[in-house]
Amino acid sequence: MSDGRFNPSIDHTVIRNIIHAAYIPSLMDMNEKLFFIVALLILVITACTPESSPTEEPSNMDDQPAATQSSMDLTSAQRAAITAISGNLDLPAEKITLVSTEAVDWPDSCLGVREEGLDCAQATTRGFRILLQANGKDVEYHTNEDGTQIRPATVLLTWKREGGIAGFCDFMTIYLSGEVHGSSCKGGQYIEQRLMDVLAKEEIASLDEWVKSYGSLSIDASDPKGVSDRMVVTLTFTGLGSQETASSSFQQELRNFAQDLYQRLSFSLK
Repeated sequence: MSDGRFNPSIDHTVIRNIIHAAYIPSLMDMNEKLFFIVALLILVITACTPESSPTEEPSNMDDQPAATQSSMDLTSAQRAAITAISGNLDLPAEKITLVSTEAVDWPDSCLGVREEGLDCAQATTRGFRILLQANGKDVEYHTNEDGTQIRPATVLLTWKREGGIAGFCDFMTIYLSGEVHGSSCKGGQYIEQRLMDVLAKEEIASLDEWVKSYGSLSIDASDPKGVSDRMVVTLTFTGLGSQETASSSFQQELRNFAQDLYQRLSFSLK
């Protein structure tokens, strides 16, 4: 019996046999009768003992899904930083690594990140320095305590154009985390955008190649000193590569890239 319950058709027969054995003719002596009754009782016990279930073989571990790592408990500031770079780079949040978080008292409302054209109140702001890794790049964000204020802090490129007959005063900063900020002193204009919103995919791909190839570059395309209505044009580039010098043709290409990008931003500034 596999379920441990009595089967009436078997039990009744066994019981009848036991009762019948009690009235076996005197031809069978007492020892034989006792042996016969004990044998029948053994049959009853055996028939009513549940059958043991076969032991299940352990399943192949290769067929089991890999253990899922529990989600890290993120603070609001950490979550804000990850959300920002995820949107800037169009990268799933699970592909972004939180490297470190450090509590900091920032010296101003700009969280220690100063840019031309950006007004910053000189007031201590408690917050965090958050280091993330995305697409093989380490990028830094500064936040306030609850993450409602956040600023990128890993500068890739700065460009400025001042003076000239037109009286330029234009500034632009590109961050490795995918933001571009521009300003003009005319009217106190300032704008923040994502690179992916103002550059084509091919242009972003070219910029990524420059980041991989070049290290720190400084380019000065200003007019000579003493020239009337002198225009000052400077550019700094801080890539992750090893090349610390660039050909004149690449310098021109980089200047053209920066000026064209600022022109696209300037449509929003007007």
